[in-house]
Amino acid sequence: MYVNLYPNRQLRATKRSVLLMGLFLLLGGGYALLRELLWMEALRPGWAAASGLMVLSGSVCLAYATEVLRFKDAFFSMTPERIAYRVSLFGSETVVEWQHIQELRITEHYVSFALTGGAFQKIRLGAIQSPDIARHVARSIHLAGLEKGIMINGIKPSPSEPALQV
Repeated sequence: MYVNLYPNRQLRATKRSVLLMGLFLLLGGGYALLRELLWMEALRPGWAAASGLMVLSGSVCLAYATEVLRFKDAFFSMTPERIAYRVSLFGSETVVEWQHIQELRITEHYVSFALTGGAFQKIRLGAIQSPDIARHVARSIHLAGLEKGIMINGIKPSPSEPALQV
């Protein structure tokens, strides 16, 4: 199962917001930098550096909004062997093997995997843009956990096979 966590409409809205923020930072920082370098009698290095940083961050935002630099895909992928996900456009991919999961904790806000060795891994469902997709991801993990016989929220699922009758 593969789910794109940023559908086209939401990705366009994110790019538009990044574009507007980039324009604001670039134009505001450019004006402040020109003001510091050309119109002020005494150069204030702190103000000039801050203005330069504004121009730089605005340029980076514009590069992402115009796809000169590309966002990473935000996704959720589940196979019989593993779960892989990236919930943000700048985040890193996380892979969790089913064989290493001891327990699942599923709430309205996150899904937590208790791994062998005492480590924990979390998926923040609030980081997923669409609440419907977030519920779908949580429900899919829940059903797969039941199918694999993993303890969910402290409750061990009953075996899926019927008991042998003598």
